[in-house]
Amino acid sequence: MREHQDVAKRVLFTLLVLFVYALGQQVVLPGFDVAMARKMMGHNALLQMFGLTTGGQMNMPTLLSLGLGPYMTAMIVWQAIASLDIRSVNNLSVQQVGFIQRLLTFILAVLQGIVMVYYLRDAIAPLYLISDNLNLGVAAAVLYMVAGAMFALFIGLENANHGFGGSVALIIPGIITSLPHSFLYGYGTTRLKLNPTNVTVGIVVTGLVFISGLLVYRAEQRIPIQRPSLESTFSESYLPLPFLAAGAMPFMFSNMLFVLPKQVVEALGYQYTHVGQFVITQINYNHWPGILAYAFIVLFLGFAFGLINLSPTKMARQLKERGDYVYHTTPGDATEALIMGHFFRLSMIGDFYLLLIGVVPLAIGMYLPSASNYAMYLGGVFIMVTITDTVTQQFIALWNKNRYSLFDEPIE
Repeated sequence: MREHQDVAKRVLFTLLVLFVYALGQQVVLPGFDVAMARKMMGHNALLQMFGLTTGGQMNMPTLLSLGLGPYMTAMIVWQAIASLDIRSVNNLSVQQVGFIQRLLTFILAVLQGIVMVYYLRDAIAPLYLISDNLNLGVAAAVLYMVAGAMFALFIGLENANHGFGGSVALIIPGIITSLPHSFLYGYGTTRLKLNPTNVTVGIVVTGLVFISGLLVYRAEQRIPIQRPSLESTFSESYLPLPFLAAGAMPFMFSNMLFVLPKQVVEALGYQYTHVGQFVITQINYNHWPGILAYAFIVLFLGFAFGLINLSPTKMARQLKERGDYVYHTTPGDATEALIMGHFFRLSMIGDFYLLLIGVVPLAIGMYLPSASNYAMYLGGVFIMVTITDTVTQQFIALWNKNRYSLFDEPIE
């Protein structure tokens, strides 16, 4: 068992981090009327969905209300910048990249904290420290939330170094606990009855999506490449291109983009105008214009996140710099065009799967209302598939690392 001590330590460390994170989500920030804040946040679908997919606690003001939201957003911004293959960005050191990512996280934490405090401003008690004319309650609330977001980043990075699942492991408990609610209520249009038929169908569909999601997530096309810098057998290799380079990222952010127009209309006070009523009534999950709009958002995010994660320009440049090349293709622009062509074809297959589990239930729900609940629920299941697969692969690698030997039999 000693050979697996590292695995046991990492498991225990991750459990400790998850406990600390869950405890931090129960620490209510001072200066808030909790009952009023909970009531106000209960009607904010945008922040609720954002908290659901980023490990936040958006239904009440706590130390970790923002969760990993600022960090995950910062990483997306940084990946988008890195995918542009700018030489000055590529030449940054690891320390410089880490500093920029933390700075982006801090800036986004301030912005997201201001947004959340804006919605909760009526629930914040006045705080006068210097003068009776200077209310510091709002500023203190933002400061608390920013501090909580940076603490979440800290323990997330510590888990990446000493535990399992990296920083994303912190969102696993929130997604697991939200799955039953998603199954029963979906997007809030229909409540699914827990009778034997619905439970059986739910178990079967969940199993099918879990297995198929794992297969699609792991599926890849291997493009043969030649590596002249390596000798003999190892000179022939392949370039792996995933079918779904975006992973589950479209489901993490599609709902937020979908409800954003409604939130903007209500924030500007236009909900009683003709335009506002049109947006509210048409752009919803149980109306054909809304379903089509949601499908477009899923497809757009699938291509966008896939392009950012794969970065064909950077991949082609790295192949050229190493001296590797794709058979019958000129290094450089021709290789980039080849990779881009494969990416679009593969993304069509992968994005079709996202539509199948995330949008088709909404279309069926137009005729069978209970089916629409599966749209949100299966999206959460697929998010869990991608996260648990990463954790499982890491666990297996660490578990087997001491089982390799140079010789099959010891030399006497």
